[in-house]
Amino acid sequence: MAKKGARSRSASPVAASKRVKSELVALPWNDYAPKATFLDDIKTISSMWFGKIGGDTHQDRLESFYKDQAELYDGYRARMLHGRKPMMTRLFVERERKGQVVMVDLGGGTGANIEFMASAIEEGWFKQIVVLDLAPSLCDVARRRAVEKWPGTVSVVCGDACNTKEKGLPATGTCDIVTISYALVMIPDWKAAVRNALRLLRPGGHLCVCDFTVLPDKGQWGVTQRFWTRTFAADHVHLKEEHREFLKEVTDEKFEGTGFGGLPYTPPMLRAAWYAYVGVKRG
Repeated sequence: MAKKGARSRSASPVAASKRVKSELVALPWNDYAPKATFLDDIKTISSMWFGKIGGDTHQDRLESFYKDQAELYDGYRARMLHGRKPMMTRLFVERERKGQVVMVDLGGGTGANIEFMASAIEEGWFKQIVVLDLAPSLCDVARRRAVEKWPGTVSVVCGDACNTKEKGLPATGTCDIVTISYALVMIPDWKAAVRNALRLLRPGGHLCVCDFTVLPDKGQWGVTQRFWTRTFAADHVHLKEEHREFLKEVTDEKFEGTGFGGLPYTPPMLRAAWYAYVGVKRG
């Protein structure tokens, strides 16, 4: 009889309510697929392939690459960043965190990732979203977007994803979600950026990363790996299998998706590898 009573207490409405409150849910999301004209694409491609990359600092080099394509950035890249949607549709929080969710998008560029969260913002899930990027021209686009669409919720910081003392970021251990979308491959000290993301997260918070990569473990041919590694390296984009390995070392894996996707005006047989990863901060 005592055992039956114990089972009855564990299944009580109060206990069930507590379990429901700690349930993880994926935030509501919107698809985001901006359009671009053929002329827009030509301008972007010309800037990407023929623009001169230079400068004394990493920020200078990034800005020299992006300044002439910042306004056209989203329309072109939406068709080549195949890992972004699988990541942005899996931003998990506890249900009771509604209204208190804090998110940081490191290397967030023009703030395009936040377009996926438009419904979540409208429904009142977020307390604060911070978009950080090192390129001033991309930050200018992100600021305009934030002011026009989400004033009071989204702010933009022009700064270094590796800097633990960057002004404008939330306090250590206060973030529910940190995203890094197609940025690790362009950050020289990328492990420092991951560690900074973990510093920002509270225990149980989610680190969400997507990027280009190489996938020898998924059957990608060696010649294809070398082709994309050298092609991207010309624009200071460095593909490393080690990125995925490190993420799994420092977080508990919740989700990983991988695949191959085309780029605009590239032959269909030439598809670049990508991954999307969601990990949970330990502790």
